[in-house]
Amino acid sequence: MISILTIGFALRIAAIVADPFLHPWDERFHALVARNMMTDPFTPILRVNPITDNYDKFIWCCNHIWLHKQPLFMWQMALSMKIFGVSEWSMRLPSAIMGTLLILLIYRITILIGARKQVALLSALLVACSNFHLKMIAGIHGMEHNDVAHGFYVLASIWALFEYNNSKKWYWVMLVGVLSGAAILNKWLTGLLVYLIWGVILLISIYKKEPVKKQMLLFVFSLIVCCIVFLPWQFYILHRFPDLAAYEYEFNRRHITEALEGHEGGYFYYFKYLKDLFGKYLYFFIPIGMLLSVQEKSINKNLNLGVITAIGFVFLFFSIIVKTKVDTYLFFVVPLALLYISIALDYINRLFEKLLEPTYIAPPVIFTVVAFLSLNPQWMMDYLSPNNEERNGRIYNANIYRNLNNDLPDSVHVVMNMNSFEDIDVMFYNKGITAYHWTLPADDFKSFEERKIPIAVFQSHGNYHLPEYVMTYPYVHIINKKLIDF
Repeated sequence: MISILTIGFALRIAAIVADPFLHPWDERFHALVARNMMTDPFTPILRVNPITDNYDKFIWCCNHIWLHKQPLFMWQMALSMKIFGVSEWSMRLPSAIMGTLLILLIYRITILIGARKQVALLSALLVACSNFHLKMIAGIHGMEHNDVAHGFYVLASIWALFEYNNSKKWYWVMLVGVLSGAAILNKWLTGLLVYLIWGVILLISIYKKEPVKKQMLLFVFSLIVCCIVFLPWQFYILHRFPDLAAYEYEFNRRHITEALEGHEGGYFYYFKYLKDLFGKYLYFFIPIGMLLSVQEKSINKNLNLGVITAIGFVFLFFSIIVKTKVDTYLFFVVPLALLYISIALDYINRLFEKLLEPTYIAPPVIFTVVAFLSLNPQWMMDYLSPNNEERNGRIYNANIYRNLNNDLPDSVHVVMNMNSFEDIDVMFYNKGITAYHWTLPADDFKSFEERKIPIAVFQSHGNYHLPEYVMTYPYVHIINKKLIDF
C-alpha cells in the first residue's frame, strides 16, 4: 500500500508540473477566479476592473462577478497560491493532494465493505494509476479541479458512512454531513449521493423488520449538518447577487431538460467514454464484479447493495434523464466502480491460483497489467512528445503572457488582441492587468479616447487583425510579440 500511495503521489506531482500553461476548458477560468479570491474570498470575480459596461453579466466566460461554479475548490486553490505563490502548479496542488487521499479512501472503503485485502490493493492501484484522473488533476480535461474536488468529497462522505456502520460512533454521522455539504459546495446536489446509499441501507433494514428509528434520526441529523455546511453560501449570493445567482440556479436546472452549450448525446453517450474513465478493456469487469460481490459471503450485503444502487442510479440518471451530456458527469462514481473491477480481477486471480498452484505467479503480472491499462502510458508519451505542436504553442504563448510586464509601459493596464479566451491567462499571470481577447468595438474605443486610457495590443496574428480604429487610437501601444494561433 505504501508503494501504491508513493506511486500515486509521484504521478500526481508530475501531473501538476507537466504543463506550464493554463488549459482552455475550464482550468483558466477557475484559476483566475481563484487568484482573485486570494484578495476577497467572498466575491468571486473573473475580470476585476472591466473598462466597459458593454458585456453580458450572465455569460460566464466574459463577465465580472462569477457564480458559475460553487466556491470550495476555488477557495482551496486560492489558499494554495496564497501559501506557495501564484503559479500553475500551486493552483493545481489541492487536486494532487485530494487525488492522493482518494487512493487511501478507496482502499479503506473496500476493506470496510468486507472485500479481501488484495481487492483493496487493486482498487487503490487502479485509482493511483488512473489516466483520466491524472488528466483532470493536470487540468488537461475539462471540468478538472472542480470535478476532482467534487469526487473527493463525495467519496469521503461515503467513507465516513462506512466508518459509522463499522463503529457506530455518532461523530462519523456528523462527518458524513460535513463532507456531503462540502461536495455540494464544489459541484451541486450530486454531492448528496451518500444519502442515496444510506437510504438503501435503511430500506433494507425496514424490509427485514429491523429497528430503524435511531438510524432515521441520525440520517436526518446528518442531513441537517449537510445543509448547515452548504446553505449559507446560497443565502449569501442570493442576497448579494440575487439576479445572477437566480440565473445560475436556473442554468443548472436546465442541464436536465436541455442540451446546453452544444453538449448533446443519446442514451448510449457514456458507453463510448467508459474506456477513458476506467481504462481500456477494464470496464468490462464492472458488471462481473457486481455479480460476484453479491455472492461473496464476506462482503456486507447492505453496503454493497447501496453502492451498486448509487452507481446504477448515476449512470441511468445522466444517460436517460439529463439532456446535457459531458463525460466527466460520471467521474464522481468512478472510484466506486473501480472497486468492482478489482473484485472481478481478484476472482480471476484466485481461479488461476487453484488451477496452477504451486507454480502460479500471476499476481505480480495482474498488478502490472492493471496498472498499465489504467495508466495508458502511450497517451502520456504522445501528449508530452516534442512533436505535440498545440502543447508547444501554448507553452510559447504562456511564456509571453507570463513576462508581459517587461513589454508594457508603466502607464498601460489594458491589453487586447490575444487568442480567444487567452485574455484570462494574461490576467492570471499579471495582477492589475485588464485583458480582452480580440479587440473591443469602435464605439468603446471612442469612450476610451475621451477617458485617455492607454491600451496595449498584440500585433496582428492569424485571424486576429487589428482594425483601423485601433491602429489610429492615440493612446495605443503595439506589443511586438508574435503569438501562435489556435
